Parts: sequence; C-alpha cells; structure tokens
Amino acid sequence: MALAITKKSGIYEINGALDPQNMSSIKNYFELLIEQSTYIKMSLNKIIDLDINGVQFIASLYRKAVAKNKVFFIVGLNNKEVVQLFKKEEITTY
Repeated sequence: MALAITKKSGIYEINGALDPQNMSSIKNYFELLIEQSTYIKMSLNKIIDLDINGVQFIASLYRKAVAKNKVFFIVGLNNKEVVQLFKKEEITTY
C-alpha cells in the first residue's frame, strides 16, 4: 500500500502502511529531516499497518535524532500493542 507523509502544524503525519516496501523512502525523508531540523514530531495516528520491523525502524530514527541532539517526538501511540512494541525497543511512551 502507498505511504504518504504530510506536514500540518509542525507534525509529520505518516499515512498508510509502514511496510518493507515503504521503509527506504521514509528513511531517506526522515534522515534528511534529522539533519536539517532541531525538532521533529512524528504522528502514527494514520498508520494502518505497523509491525515490530516498523517499530524498530522508527526506534532507529529516534536514536539517530537523539544522538545528534535533536528533539524527536512520536505521537499517536493509542494502540496498547504498539506501545508494548515500543517498550521492547526501550522507547519511552507517554
């Protein structure tokens, strides 16, 4: 399924399925964003498919941002199963 990234009110919304076919394009997008920005807010509210590979991928983006002293927020973690996947990756959720 297609994946789209939209920016509204400073929040980067991921729309669609975060699957292996889409990871390279989103990786390039957010790695460039990490280099150019000091503050990134990613929303997962409109993701329709996310597994452990997607969570590990998002966790790696988060760690890259933190290593470069960037602020990286992930919002839209209303699904308890997804929250548990993030906790396995030692990413704190609120």
